Amino acid sequence: MHDLYISQQIAREVIKKAEEKEGSEVLEVKIKLGELTHLNPEQIKFWLKELFRKTCASGAKILIEKTPVTIRCKNCGYRGRIEKALSEYEYPISFSLFSLNCPECGSCEVEVENGRECMLERIKLKVK
Repeated sequence: MHDLYISQQIAREVIKKAEEKEGSEVLEVKIKLGELTHLNPEQIKFWLKELFRKTCASGAKILIEKTPVTIRCKNCGYRGRIEKALSEYEYPISFSLFSLNCPECGSCEVEVENGRECMLERIKLKVK
C-alpha cells in the first residue's frame, strides 16, 4: 500500500503541473527513488499507469532511476557508497532497526547523504 499512496501523490502532482503549464499531453515522467525508500519501481510504474488512465498522462513514458545509498562517516570522514549492497540485508528492513556501518572504520556513526529520496525529477509535456 505504501507504493500505491506514493504513486497517488506523484500522479496528482504530474497532472497538476500539466494543467498549470497548459500541457495537452504528458510525454514523460522521470522519478528518482532512493534504495532506502523501500519502494518497488515496478509497482510504482504499475500504479502510475493505472492512475494516469483517462488523463492527459495516459501515454506517458515512466522512467525510474534508483539512487544508491551514500553515507558520510562522522568518525573518519569517509564519503561514499556503503560496502554491503542493500539487497544483501534481510528483507523487510526497518530503517530504525537497521545499522549502516562505515566501510573504512566500521563506525555506525554515519549520516545518510543519498538513498532516502523519492523525487519527481522531470515532467516532459506537449503544450497546446
